[in-house]
Amino acid sequence: MINGQLYDWESMEIRMKDQTLIGCTEISYSDERNIECRYGKGTTPRGFGRHNYSARCSITLDRDEFELFRNSCASGKVYNEVFQVVCSYGNEGMEVITDSLPECMVIKMDSSGKQGEDNSGSVKLDLRLLKAIKWNGQQAV
Repeated sequence: MINGQLYDWESMEIRMKDQTLIGCTEISYSDERNIECRYGKGTTPRGFGRHNYSARCSITLDRDEFELFRNSCASGKVYNEVFQVVCSYGNEGMEVITDSLPECMVIKMDSSGKQGEDNSGSVKLDLRLLKAIKWNGQQAV
């Protein structure tokens, strides 16, 4: 922290398919690996079993930014494309933190607009990851 400043939206650089996103208004990503308790006699677990790892991301792009992404896909086929998303957080004098989301695929696209809305025309992409997120270079699994 320098003079009280922490990482914020302005501190972020988001890259998708090796292009810095200017028209990105939101990104959210997460991963998980659930466990299931195994019971025997009594009321407390005697162990656990592990479920599969999964990771997902959603990203909202202005329509012009989405069109740049769509045009960069082979034959414009957004659902067939495998790509990487990289989020870096950094302020002058602070450590740069970089999260890498390798091998993303679009599984859903959503767009809407309504009268009276100044920021119509955004496209929300839901992504699934085929490999683990690297949280500042480290995988959680």
